[in-house]
Amino acid sequence: SEMCIRDSLNMRKIFADVSTHKQCSSLFPKTVEEIGSLVNAAKDRATTSLKAIYGVDASTRSFQNTARATDLAESELSVAGSLLSVLMNTSAQKELRDEARKQIVDIQEFSIENFSTNKELYKCFQAYQSTPEFANEAHVAGQQRYWLTEQIADYKRSGLDLEGADFDEVVSLQKKIAALSTTFSANSAEDKTELYFAPEALVGTPESVLKGLSKKEGDDTLLVVKLDYPTYFGIMKNCEIADTRRQMSLAFENRAFPQNMDVLKDVIRARHQLATKLGYVSFAAYNLADKMIKTPQNASTFIDSLIPGLQKKWALEKQVICENLHPSVVLTPTGDIENYDIAFSINQVKMNKLAVSETDIKEYFPMDATVQALFDIYQAFFDITFVEHKNGNDLWHEDVTTLEVVDNKTKALLGHIIMDLFPREGKFSHACCHPVVPAVEGDDAADPVTGAGATFSPVLTVVLANFPKPSADAPALFLHDDVETFFHEFGHAIHNIMGRSRMATHAGTSVKRDFVELPSQMLEEWLWEEDILKKVSKHYKTGLPLPDTLIKSKIASQSAFSGRDSLRQLCFARYSLNLFSEDFYKNAIEGSSDSTSDTFMRIQKEILTGIHYSEGSHFECAFGHLMGYGAGYYGYMWSEVLAQDVFSYIKAKDGLLSAELGRRYVEKIVGVGGGRDPNDMVREFLEREPNSDAFLKKLGIEKQ
Repeated sequence: SEMCIRDSLNMRKIFADVSTHKQCSSLFPKTVEEIGSLVNAAKDRATTSLKAIYGVDASTRSFQNTARATDLAESELSVAGSLLSVLMNTSAQKELRDEARKQIVDIQEFSIENFSTNKELYKCFQAYQSTPEFANEAHVAGQQRYWLTEQIADYKRSGLDLEGADFDEVVSLQKKIAALSTTFSANSAEDKTELYFAPEALVGTPESVLKGLSKKEGDDTLLVVKLDYPTYFGIMKNCEIADTRRQMSLAFENRAFPQNMDVLKDVIRARHQLATKLGYVSFAAYNLADKMIKTPQNASTFIDSLIPGLQKKWALEKQVICENLHPSVVLTPTGDIENYDIAFSINQVKMNKLAVSETDIKEYFPMDATVQALFDIYQAFFDITFVEHKNGNDLWHEDVTTLEVVDNKTKALLGHIIMDLFPREGKFSHACCHPVVPAVEGDDAADPVTGAGATFSPVLTVVLANFPKPSADAPALFLHDDVETFFHEFGHAIHNIMGRSRMATHAGTSVKRDFVELPSQMLEEWLWEEDILKKVSKHYKTGLPLPDTLIKSKIASQSAFSGRDSLRQLCFARYSLNLFSEDFYKNAIEGSSDSTSDTFMRIQKEILTGIHYSEGSHFECAFGHLMGYGAGYYGYMWSEVLAQDVFSYIKAKDGLLSAELGRRYVEKIVGVGGGRDPNDMVREFLEREPNSDAFLKKLGIEKQ
């Protein structure tokens, strides 16, 4: 597809025009050759832009020809990378997935070399910093000034102040880390583990899961069980045979083992070397320096502050489990629960004591009606309209559809959301949202502070999920978890759509990493409100909404095991901080007194007590967040705490379906992407400092 840069004074659009769904689908390469041309064109474009930036005379250096030009060039390269990421995660053709994966590494290396570690480019910024224009705060202000400050700090964090061999080492370490991360993710995605069970070993497993299982080749007395999420959790929560749960759990906790053990150690080693080279004591310190939370000490204090209250809550939850044990669940001699019995036992309590049968609830969430109802909520709160195009055959699979998003007030096209919602062989097995083409705002705003009235380019973003497919006698039925997942990922898509920034690389979800989940986590809260649950549910046979009894018990069940769920998140948070700490490097990478598996076991026993953890688990081999989030997994809970605070503000003003509150939320929280410091955005929205009161109250925990 022809991609051209249009750069009139006011309309600085990104090269890829996505004004129609046909233009969206034409951006994605359809063959190995097209992948090659996309990458070559992207590199050529970047090289041309960079040459123009280098060639500017010192006397005429300006924001436009240096900062703006860099921002657009970098953003355009990342569009090409995003197109390939989507293909790598979705294409039905293995050769395209493999080629996309290979070329992503190439683009990452090119990007590191030409943008994040480009000395010549850094010199252009240094030259710009000594101009009168840069010194004039009024001339370069707001989002542009913020972008410059962040960009220059990033250059320093990339070692551009270093010289010679030191600098070369930083570049090669960054490339090495990028390649290792891609290998780690590929090993996880390509894990083909299968288990074989006789039907009687799967007693209690929902019919919808059993129907999807095929018979083992050469032995039709056995069923083939894979580790995709719907199958795995369907069995772990419902199967009444303890040994099946044990085998499934052990297989799940050994995905991509042993192949990712050394990859993970190599990543830890390379990241530590990179951080120390750049003057930080550890990768954790380096990793958090540009986040909302700023230091590992702050992250640690945040984790510690939540543990005591949550442990009291978990003790009460464990008591309830032990009072309602299923015959297949046997406690250890010391009264601990087997790790593989936890999901099952919690589900038993929810079904029997809290009268929450997820299987019954599921019948009220047929996919089409549910998705339409969810769209209605988004349309009301954000004051937008969705128009669906069934254009899967123009994309990579017939199940895929495209939503056109229009602003009700201005009638402007905001962008497109491509949705790929069902599992397939070779497809990414979780749920995620890919930003592809960002929302860039022109400089022609009537109000330069809020950006109101500015022209902007439309967005393209892709939502991937793996929901159950329809069967012969029932439509695709969503678990409440699925509904929440959809709302969550769609929340990221809306953030991309609404997050219009003056600077392309700050658009949409390009925000500080520990802020990125806040908008999505907040939107999940809609689905725990009685009125909303009535609105989005519709039994697939009778057409009736969820009955009050089920709604009340479902809402009561939300915080029924919040102690355990939150402590589990804090285990991951503590683990990711520890793996990238100075101590772990000394003990486990330089020395042999610790290991990635031992550390995880120790943390689980300290934080989530009263559970017996199976030996032989190597969960970290498929813990993909260690690549993307690094030491920053705490960000999930951090943004959850902020999300509850923001949600309670909206709810207190009866704003769940209010376009007026939606506008305020867009204006203060998501409407500028990463164009401002999120600490300021949240404070302004709440009209006070944020706190964890709403979070703890929601979990039924008295303030400590």
